[in-house]
Amino acid sequence: GSGKGVGTAGTAACDPAGQRVAPARMPRLAVAFLVALSALLWVPSGAAAHARLVGSEPANEAVVATAPKALVLEFSGSVTAGAGSIQVYAPDERRVDRGAPTPSKGTRLTQRIDADQQGTYGVAYRVSSEDGHVVTGATTFVVGSASAGGRGAAGASRDAAHVDRRLEAAFSTARFVEVLALLIAAGGGIFACLVAPGWRPRAVVPALVVLLVAYAAGFVLNAAIIRGGGIGDALDGDTLRAAADTPFGLSLQVRAIVAVVAIAPALLLRRGRELEPVGRWALAVVFVGLAASLSITGHAVTTEPTWLRMPLDMVHVTAAAVWIGGLLQLAAMAPSASSRVPAIIRFSRTAFACVVVLLLSGIYATWAELGLHPGELLDSRYGRLVVAKFVIYLGTMPLAGTNMQTFVPQLRRRPADAPRMLRQYVWRELALLVVVLALTVWLIATPQPH
Repeated sequence: GSGKGVGTAGTAACDPAGQRVAPARMPRLAVAFLVALSALLWVPSGAAAHARLVGSEPANEAVVATAPKALVLEFSGSVTAGAGSIQVYAPDERRVDRGAPTPSKGTRLTQRIDADQQGTYGVAYRVSSEDGHVVTGATTFVVGSASAGGRGAAGASRDAAHVDRRLEAAFSTARFVEVLALLIAAGGGIFACLVAPGWRPRAVVPALVVLLVAYAAGFVLNAAIIRGGGIGDALDGDTLRAAADTPFGLSLQVRAIVAVVAIAPALLLRRGRELEPVGRWALAVVFVGLAASLSITGHAVTTEPTWLRMPLDMVHVTAAAVWIGGLLQLAAMAPSASSRVPAIIRFSRTAFACVVVLLLSGIYATWAELGLHPGELLDSRYGRLVVAKFVIYLGTMPLAGTNMQTFVPQLRRRPADAPRMLRQYVWRELALLVVVLALTVWLIATPQPH
């Protein structure tokens, strides 16, 4: 899929004795899978992409007789703009834009300009799309006759629209850390609440702290990309306030609140107290909300029908959290693996359900965004990333299936080797999941084909 979730598809369900599912059940699972897939694909899909410039007044490279008093930029989707989001350069490279664009949010933005020269003007724009991405670009128009030679306004506008690749790399790194920490924290909490009650989850509180730090880093880096220049240029009050009012900034504020709320349940679980079922489910809801919060920004926000696409993306991310967060908890269980067989069996069954959810929701997300057209999948970087993620996903299936079909019986027969076997199983899966997660973060940052 093209959303934010990750997962592998190989945990075969085991019965309480640790045996593989009877062959008679497999056709029913296949039929259920196909019925669910058919139902998803019957839902109408809608085009989705980062907002992009679709027109301007004056048009790109247009020649006009007299200098306009205002410039209009029209985008394919709603964008957010602030002071300096649209910069207009005169032929002598002086800035001639005045004030902030109006409205500050919308698909059609008007920028007042004070143009009185003949020649080529350059326009640079740097706005935030509804899916949280920063959209940049440059256009030109000519008053009277084009300027002769030199870098001129066109070069100045291109420089102003340029995004520092180091900033982009740092921002992508922060997003990777953020998504990984969120999956570990949410999945570990759900594991302790519902899969292994009484288990003291490891790494959940530290993951929440790392998550909050990653949110802060991502916010500052995004502000720097919106402002242009380096990180130092973003560390002023006006720039940070403007970044806080963008879709990405607003979503980070909500998600940070959810992460802070999750710290108290994480500390309670870490004490290892046995809770009543109602209490465990109440805490699990907090961690499900933490996972689902990832979906309030990104491609799911702008893909129609959003009433289906966003909830499915939340389910997708939650299933991924249960899988990757649960695997990390299994690694922590390794020293006492022989006495934790019931919890391992429950995780096997839960993970199998998560795998089905991940595959179905991922296929629907790809269909909704790209239509599953071979051309879109192979001719665009976004499509090729989807294919690469799906290939790695399929590659994990036989490995994980073989592991789980033989793993639990071996735990019973060879208890002395249980810690080593459990660690070996977990780290194989996690290594592949990290690759899938990296592709997922790359997908988040990649524009979909228009």
